[in-house]
Amino acid sequence: MKKPFIGEPCNGCGICCLSQLCRNGAYVLGLVANLGDTVSGRCPALVQGSDGAYRCGIVQNPKKYLKKSKYPAAVLSRNFALLIGAGNGCDELLDNDTPEQEAALDKKIACLQQDTEWLRRAKIAINVIHH
Repeated sequence: MKKPFIGEPCNGCGICCLSQLCRNGAYVLGLVANLGDTVSGRCPALVQGSDGAYRCGIVQNPKKYLKKSKYPAAVLSRNFALLIGAGNGCDELLDNDTPEQEAALDKKIACLQQDTEWLRRAKIAINVIHH
């Protein structure tokens, strides 16, 4: 599958999670000591469905990874999905992406930073997932 353009709906190509581990996933998986730290390599929680599409294993089966959480799986799934940007369209830049793609991502980030409701929900999600 070809990676969608920035902002287009996810098609499950998996390129983002095959190329690098997200910061939230790295922390949840215990691969880094501090939230925000990075680690290279593909995400070990990445799962491929029978349809060939890739999905986040932490979103699909959060209790497998967040065993000590007091929250129900549906709450964990919804909040982790928010933290990784699921449902907001493709946000993975690759080396061969154009300056227009980079500008589109910058615009997308700027919009989220101004969205008070999204910021409120993101703070809640961080507390649910990481505390």
